[in-house]
Amino acid sequence: MDKLMPAVGGLVGLYAAYKILPVMKQWELIPGMTSDEYKARAASIRYDHYTEGIVYSPYDTGDPIREMPPACAGQMYLRQKGGGWKFQSEM
Repeated sequence: MDKLMPAVGGLVGLYAAYKILPVMKQWELIPGMTSDEYKARAASIRYDHYTEGIVYSPYDTGDPIREMPPACAGQMYLRQKGGGWKFQSEM
């Protein structure tokens, strides 16, 4: 019995890893591993938008926002040369 239980525990652990690791890879929970969906999305990203003035939004809709929303104009928080901070609209 002393030699059987560690073997049973090892088999249960291997079965759990067999079931859990594919889900962890798909959900990108394992550092250094990416899912196939991530690789497909990363291949479709255009990295040349930095010259076109893309405004980044928290939601990926597929088509980037190229116009700054009016509510965001003048809201940049700028550091002053002499120290301190001011909003762009205050300058």
